[in-house]
Amino acid sequence: MSEENKSVPLWLQSREAVIAATPASAWRHGRPNYTITNKRLADQRIKHFEEGSLENTVANLVRNFEMEATHKANPADWISVDPKVFRMVVNGSREYTVEDVVTKGGYNVFIGDLPNYNATDSDYEKSEDVFRKAMRSGFMWELLTLETNLPEATLTWRHWGRQNGEFNGHKGDGSVMDIPGTSIATLNADMKLVRLEHNFDAQGLINSLSGVCPFGQK
Repeated sequence: MSEENKSVPLWLQSREAVIAATPASAWRHGRPNYTITNKRLADQRIKHFEEGSLENTVANLVRNFEMEATHKANPADWISVDPKVFRMVVNGSREYTVEDVVTKGGYNVFIGDLPNYNATDSDYEKSEDVFRKAMRSGFMWELLTLETNLPEATLTWRHWGRQNGEFNGHKGDGSVMDIPGTSIATLNADMKLVRLEHNFDAQGLINSLSGVCPFGQK
């Protein structure tokens, strides 16, 4: 860790810094490794923010949130949020807690019940397996724009992944599914997340993976 980074809270640093500082026992299946993902992100991203910029800092926070949602089963081990008060809303859904995320899985909370996807009958393990098999090269995220009026920040972003696996019996053609979205993040005085409100085309995502329509393909 650089001298500069020592003054930055850990949850605002890179995923690698968080991984290095976190006990192995906190991870569901051992310490995650983002080496390949980081290489793909560097090659495929369309935005580049300076190290230390507010955009880069917020992007680190969101990536750490996603990492903890995927890899930490105990809310007490999460550092990107205040787990006692954190709530998340997706496309006007009910409010979800950290406990909901670790039990149901981030994909199920993010997508919900839709034609061709039944989040209610799924859980963390099932959903992770389903989407890893659908996009075998990963499902990456990057920040596009950021507007702040603290304690709130409005983000536009994209999630993308190559449809090179199988979903609902449909074999992907290898095309890239590129999903835009908007989030409103509310932060506390420590720059931890206390609320997230996401809006994106969840049905378009499921339709594309199911071969129903050519949503977002390149």
